[in-house]
Amino acid sequence: MDKRNKMTMLNYIAVLSIFLFSGAGTFMNAAVQTMIDAWPNVPVSTVRMVVSLPPLIALPVILYVGTAVGNKLSYRFCAIVGTASVVVAGVAPYFFYSNWGLVLAFRALLGAGVGLLGIRNSLVLASVPEDKRASYIGYGTVLFNGSAMLANLVVGVLADYSWRHPFLFDGLAIIPLVIMIFFLKEPEKVDRTSKKGNAAGTTVEAGKERTSWRIYYYYAMQVVTTAALYPLLSGLSTYIAGNKIGSVLVVGTILAVYQLAGALSNMVLNPIQKFFKQYTIGVMCILVAVGTALILFVPKIPVIFVGAALAGIGWNIMVSMFQVYNGQVASPQKMAFSSTVLVAMMRLGIFASTYFITVCHSVFHRSTDAESAFIGCLIIYVILTVIAFVCKVAPEKYYSQKTNS
Repeated sequence: MDKRNKMTMLNYIAVLSIFLFSGAGTFMNAAVQTMIDAWPNVPVSTVRMVVSLPPLIALPVILYVGTAVGNKLSYRFCAIVGTASVVVAGVAPYFFYSNWGLVLAFRALLGAGVGLLGIRNSLVLASVPEDKRASYIGYGTVLFNGSAMLANLVVGVLADYSWRHPFLFDGLAIIPLVIMIFFLKEPEKVDRTSKKGNAAGTTVEAGKERTSWRIYYYYAMQVVTTAALYPLLSGLSTYIAGNKIGSVLVVGTILAVYQLAGALSNMVLNPIQKFFKQYTIGVMCILVAVGTALILFVPKIPVIFVGAALAGIGWNIMVSMFQVYNGQVASPQKMAFSSTVLVAMMRLGIFASTYFITVCHSVFHRSTDAESAFIGCLIIYVILTVIAFVCKVAPEKYYSQKTNS
């Protein structure tokens, strides 16, 4: 890195600021039931698209940006335009709300902006020295979960005023936008065809390009685990309202606890994966299953807090481990792209969650569609637990270490 590209603390802060609103498409979870009540003539599944449409739109954008960033598109362009889209399209429904289709149009535009922000992990890899990458990805994950936690609290409070007020939260994205405009540096271009170490500290020969089956497993798991778990977040307001056990503010607080548990657990990700080793994914599936069971079978607010925390720990550690494992099995030439695809698969899972709810309700016929989806989530995670323990889903080195010991 030459002198003029030397990174200062403000430059590193600008890199990390991209994480703050990269999850903006899902910030409205706590207000979903309020919106359903405000639009009784619009199908519930259509109203729920306020949180499922942005990830769908983000999906193709993320996939394109993953191949074009650093070449056809600059990192600065993606970060700044993406965040600006969150500010404009995120706040717009507060002012323009004549029909629900218009609201969804702005949500689609916000989704495109979130798609541009899908470069967040690639930006860290390109901007941060190799010995600091793992730490900075961890910091970014904490910011990602921390902003979602704050969003759930604030959105829950704003939803008590009206269904429109929660959209104002996205206006706070002006803060990271200003930081990026003034302090985000374009990373140096790197030779992607040379022999190069990956984020896990291993080295892969440039010619060995064959993709491990495990990467496709991580893609599939990212979709399925997200689609099954997400109704626990988007449907929680419906579930609590249906059981008459809490307000919108309580829902927002529970979702904040979910995010807080995920953020705190990621701060100790390395010790966790060293302790559970090749069984980490399976153990995290168990945590999500137990958390879901508590929420489903003991509908008491204190128990729901505990269940949400367990689910938050399990799912967030699992998502981080998919990225860690990807860095260990992907070639350097494909690592950034496969990392971006994992983000895209998460967005696909969020969109698919709307249909997962519909399918589960048609099968289980519980009092609310959210409760039916919770049953489906529990069943899916029990199945995934069995698969994770039976199949060798962690990178091969974990099993060879066991054999050598």
